[in-house]
Amino acid sequence: MAVKNEWDYDEFKNAFFQYTGLDLNLYKDKQMERRIRQLIKREAKPGFKEFYEYLAATPPALDRFMNYLTINTSEFFRDEKVYNQLVAEIFPALIENFPGKLVVWSAGCSIGAEPYTIAIIMDRLKVLSRVEIHATDVDDKALLLAQKGCYNQKQLGKTQPHVVEEYFLRERDTFSVKPEIKKTVKFHRHNLFTDDPFPGCHMILCRNVFIYFKQEAQIFLLKRFSDSLKPGGYMVIGSSEYVSNPAQYSLIKRSNTIFQKNYQHHPF
Repeated sequence: MAVKNEWDYDEFKNAFFQYTGLDLNLYKDKQMERRIRQLIKREAKPGFKEFYEYLAATPPALDRFMNYLTINTSEFFRDEKVYNQLVAEIFPALIENFPGKLVVWSAGCSIGAEPYTIAIIMDRLKVLSRVEIHATDVDDKALLLAQKGCYNQKQLGKTQPHVVEEYFLRERDTFSVKPEIKKTVKFHRHNLFTDDPFPGCHMILCRNVFIYFKQEAQIFLLKRFSDSLKPGGYMVIGSSEYVSNPAQYSLIKRSNTIFQKNYQHHPF
C-alpha cells in the first residue's frame, strides 16, 4: 500500500498552528481554504505540505501569508450611516453618562483608519483629552502602517474636505495624520482569542471581523467583549454582521450595528 505523502487542509491547519500559534480552525473553512489554495497556486507549490514547508523555511513568505490572511481593507469614516449615529447619539450619551475617562478599544484595527477616525470625532466633540484609545491587530505589518499614519486619497474618500484640511498634513498624494491626533492612539499587537482583552471599556469597535470566523468563535468573542464592557457601554460591529440573541451577552440592540451593555448598576 502506498504511503500517503500529501496533506489535506486539516493537516496543514494543525502544522501551521503548531508553528505559528495562529488557529485557522477559528475561520470559516470553505472561505479560508479557498483563499489558501489560491495562494498555493500563486506561489506554484504542489500542495499543502510543500506550501507549509516553504512558509516555515522562508520568513518573508510567511510574512506575506500572514498579511494575506488578515484582510486589511480600511478607510476613514467607513459606513457613513454608522458614524452619523455615533456622532449624533452614541458619543453624546457616553460623554454625558461617563464624566471621567473614556476607554475605547478598536479591535482588529487593521491600518489604523478606524481608531484615528474615533480620535478625530472625539476631538471635534472637545473631549479627546479624556479619551484613551487602544487599537489592536494581530498583523504586525498593518500595525506598522497604522503607527506611521500615512494614507492615500482613496482611504480618505469618505472624509469631508474640511476634516482632511484640519487633521492631515498633505505631501503630494500622501496624507499624514497630524501628530496631536496620532499620539492619542495606542497601538498593540493582540490576538483576540489568546491575549487578554482590555477591561473597563466604554466602547468596543470590532467591525468586519466576525464575518471571517465560525459561529463558535464569534460566540467566544462576543462573550469576551461583553465582559470587557462597562454597563452602559457600547459595542459596534460591521454592517454585514449579525448578533443572534444579544440578550445572552447582556447586550441591547440599539441599531443593526450598535449594541449597549445592560446597566447592572449605576455607571459612575
